[in-house]
Amino acid sequence: HLVTHQLTRVVVPFVMACSLAAQDDSAACQAMDVMFTEGVVPAENFLIKLVPKGHEMSPKLSCTVGYVRFVKALMTWDEDVIEETIKQVKTVEDQATVVIKNKKKQATLAQQLDCQIIEGDCTLIRAILTFTKMTLTAYVKAGYLLRSASKIYDKCCKAVEKINPETVAKRKMNSSERAAVQAASEHYLALQASASMGFGLVNLMMSLMPDKILAIVKLLGFGADREAALQALELCSSSRDMRSPIAKLVLLWYHGIARSSLGLDGDNLEAGIPDSQRIMTEAGEVYLKSPLFLYFSGRVAYLKRDTELALSCFLKSVELSGQQREVKHINMYELGFIYITRRQWKDAADAFYMLKTETRWSTGYYSYIFALCLAASGDVTAANAELHNIPSVVKNKNSNYEKLVLRRSAMYKDRTLQQNDGVLYALELAYQWNQFTYLKRDQCQEVLTTLRAIHGDTIRDRCMEAVSLGLQGSLMIQMENVEEAERYLRAVLERAHDCVAKKEHQVPAYATFEIGLIYLRRGQVMEMLSVLHVAQIC
Repeated sequence: HLVTHQLTRVVVPFVMACSLAAQDDSAACQAMDVMFTEGVVPAENFLIKLVPKGHEMSPKLSCTVGYVRFVKALMTWDEDVIEETIKQVKTVEDQATVVIKNKKKQATLAQQLDCQIIEGDCTLIRAILTFTKMTLTAYVKAGYLLRSASKIYDKCCKAVEKINPETVAKRKMNSSERAAVQAASEHYLALQASASMGFGLVNLMMSLMPDKILAIVKLLGFGADREAALQALELCSSSRDMRSPIAKLVLLWYHGIARSSLGLDGDNLEAGIPDSQRIMTEAGEVYLKSPLFLYFSGRVAYLKRDTELALSCFLKSVELSGQQREVKHINMYELGFIYITRRQWKDAADAFYMLKTETRWSTGYYSYIFALCLAASGDVTAANAELHNIPSVVKNKNSNYEKLVLRRSAMYKDRTLQQNDGVLYALELAYQWNQFTYLKRDQCQEVLTTLRAIHGDTIRDRCMEAVSLGLQGSLMIQMENVEEAERYLRAVLERAHDCVAKKEHQVPAYATFEIGLIYLRRGQVMEMLSVLHVAQIC
């Protein structure tokens, strides 16, 4: 009798509440599908049309709007979009908190659990977007918000586990009771998947911190279990929750970009390919036709060093993106650097011209790359006009890349940017963004031939010579010609004084770093550590 009473008091109301929320769940999932296939604006419009005039959106649908805008903010890096999204999710967070703290307990257990997860999601979104401001104050605030989100998710996971039907009733049941438990079990798994998204993302972010910071993070009580994080994201990814496609994207980003970019698998760039392909296969036809998922297909092809397939995927994604400018921009960025490594200067210039005119992230930086590509294509007059205009469009003068842009534009205040200068410095940027890593041996040889042709032609000073030698050394490492690479890199260090005199500290620093990696290949760990310490203080 007591067990039956418990079923009636806990499980049945829970099932009823979940049934009432089913329409919101379905609409939220449809909205996420619309976002990935048609774009951010159609997804927002889809959600707005669902709510009658004069009525307030439910916390679930408001949270979905927040996720849609969050994806847009991360793709655009637009300060205004970031601020608007932070304000919007803070409003949703407050809306969820009202439900959670309702003293009259008008909300069911299901609604309270759902709103607790939404509260955690909003706090996490605010943390990530605050972090993008990249100031000391922003880092501190983002850390505090991350800690708050982590606590909320821990609390949610424990609360969800308490309504696990297996723990509520452990006895033989009649058919009607069994039906209630099975229905509750289905919704229990849905809530478990919802909470897993945030739990997984927080833990994954923390686990990717450098070891020294990670030790502090753990002392502060943050979770940083990468394996648990990936399992949680996989759980959410395979569910029918509206967060499922976001979890898929996070997993694709981790396996397709982070593992290779952060060197999590050493020199094995292809380690993340099987997981990336599995996720895209499991995504099904709806998402495989999505421009955003096509972008990740291009990234996987790039990891395989299949530049032709990567190029095809990125171009197809651009073609299908339609009015999805944010998706188009991330593809144009990839295309721009592929064109640079292929020395297709006009195509590269077109890609970066679009980025400089349509995006608000670092207009000065994109203007600089555009100017280099113009010069490399032979349009020296237009390139110099663009270069001279850069100081007027640089906004964040504390950014390392914008400092580089300002310094380089000042170099050409009293002299002309020539075609070979554009080629050299455009290839330098490709190296800095790790593009040489994705080239096959014959492609490395082609770039090497280009550099050698201009090295003996119009290299103007020892600092530019050092840039050229450093790039050639890096390409030789990719071609497994390590002994010759080391000779070129040490030649860069012989010109270190000339580089430092021009405040081009990054040139000897990169060369020193590459020498450190050569020592690592040879198993000379102490020598490597010594050299990397020098690279840090260059």
